[in-house]
Amino acid sequence: MSSTRFGIVQGRLTQSPPGFLQWFPQDSWQKEFDIASKIGIDYIELIAEEKHNPKNPIWTDSGVSDIKRLTKKNNLTLHALCNDFIVGNHFLDEGVISQNINLIKQARKIGVEKYILPFFENSELSLDNMQDYIEPIRRVAKAAYNSNISVCLETILTGKELLKLLKLIDLPNVKVVYDTGNRVAFGHDLPGDIMLLGEHISHVHIKDKNNNNENTLLGTGLVNFESVFFAFDNIGYNGPYTFETVRGSNPVNTAVYNMALVNFFKSNSRLNG
Repeated sequence: MSSTRFGIVQGRLTQSPPGFLQWFPQDSWQKEFDIASKIGIDYIELIAEEKHNPKNPIWTDSGVSDIKRLTKKNNLTLHALCNDFIVGNHFLDEGVISQNINLIKQARKIGVEKYILPFFENSELSLDNMQDYIEPIRRVAKAAYNSNISVCLETILTGKELLKLLKLIDLPNVKVVYDTGNRVAFGHDLPGDIMLLGEHISHVHIKDKNNNNENTLLGTGLVNFESVFFAFDNIGYNGPYTFETVRGSNPVNTAVYNMALVNFFKSNSRLNG
């Protein structure tokens, strides 16, 4: 039996409409909790969508109660919430900062440990604009700190640039998301960055991408999972792995395959370490 904890992004255990990768499973979101439990996934990483969806249960007290009930019923944990709203809206806008602070209040009610900020597209954070993001991130992170939640940043920055960003923010509850697919798509040195970032890595997204920056089934793209898990083993990472992967023709079978692949490479990294 694997001791590795696995999570999966909300919507990835349900077949999505054509052309939608990140997608909230509108009328069937409850079913994913039962499926996750049956196949050995420990938690569902909740999402707030790029466009505000008032029907998403995270926004209401009754919805929060449903999430907590389903989590307990299926012996899952409440681990992480990702705010995709900042992908479709500019993080530096005052209204977006307010949305983050309101969402953190909901996250506290739910009981999540980690709040994920994906700085892409409309909120892309780079070396050139880094200074503009420091104080807004600090505002959001302080709100999270008061709720005993860590903020995990997902960016296009290299490991060296991320260390600079963390030093400028200088708050103990601000950590890093390491996303294998996004990293390889930007041509980063995956094992090198993992070793460099070390204990700053608090959350891991597992996915694979090809030369066209398209998401692919794990093991069919550019990510060298052997070297990645060897590096995670070397830094002593013992946190969970969250699948943000393509669904394949059968999302549940794909999730089972993904867990087997990670366990295989993790076992090899220990044997060869």
